[in-house]
Amino acid sequence: MTRRIVTAVLAVSLLLLGSACSSSEEAGSDAPAQEEALVGLFRLTPGAVDGDRVSGTWFRMVQPGGTPESGPYMPNGDSVVPGGTATLLEPGTEGGLRTGGYQSEPNPAFAEGNSLAGSITKPTKFFAVEFGTSTNPIDPQTQRGVVAPSVVNKGGELTADVSAWAASWNNQEFNQGAPKPPAKAGPEVPVAAQVKQVWDWVAQKWLDLPSDTAASGPPATGTYDPDSKRFTLEWTSLIVDGPFNGFTGVWHLEGVFEPGAAAPGAVPQNGAGG
Repeated sequence: MTRRIVTAVLAVSLLLLGSACSSSEEAGSDAPAQEEALVGLFRLTPGAVDGDRVSGTWFRMVQPGGTPESGPYMPNGDSVVPGGTATLLEPGTEGGLRTGGYQSEPNPAFAEGNSLAGSITKPTKFFAVEFGTSTNPIDPQTQRGVVAPSVVNKGGELTADVSAWAASWNNQEFNQGAPKPPAKAGPEVPVAAQVKQVWDWVAQKWLDLPSDTAASGPPATGTYDPDSKRFTLEWTSLIVDGPFNGFTGVWHLEGVFEPGAAAPGAVPQNGAGG
């Protein structure tokens, strides 16, 4: 009789232990994903087209009243995409977008109207004139101070601040950031009292800059695979002033993230290794 009781107690104990372990595993699987800053180079995959399918890195413009999903899009006669509905982009001299620092446009910024900004993406023809992209501490169009690009991963979903993203074309500057810095006119932008040093990869120097906090609107979003380090980033940004005033820029970046430092010789931030 005693042996039967002991056996029954052991059986119940094992059952409870198994149930506890199962509950613990389930609780662990439901634990919220941790945020991690991705600091380094977002190396871009060149844009490509196969029939009507566009992949890799590209840009398009939505005409006023349209939507990013269905258009209508402003056709680019220099694009190899059928109908010119998107412009394929190639990586620039740095290979793509860097976070934690700037990739400013050079001085001079243009040659016969063609953009010379070629660090992030290679200057690409749009209506016979090449446009380039850059990230600058002082936005060339709005003259507002903007923070350096940053990307945060949370469970494979990316959120990015690319408010410094600028497009230059035909001797004109267009902020194409997300969130969007305020327009040039209007009240002064409130800035943080603390000044910090940020590296400029094009100018190859440290910049002493206050951090502005007035950019507003939705950020860029995307996806991330921590195993392959493949990513996508996409955002929209209203075009203000110039010949395309009221149009909307749609930017789509794809490629592989390469963890690294925000500046030469700097120590990568915690979580930068992905």
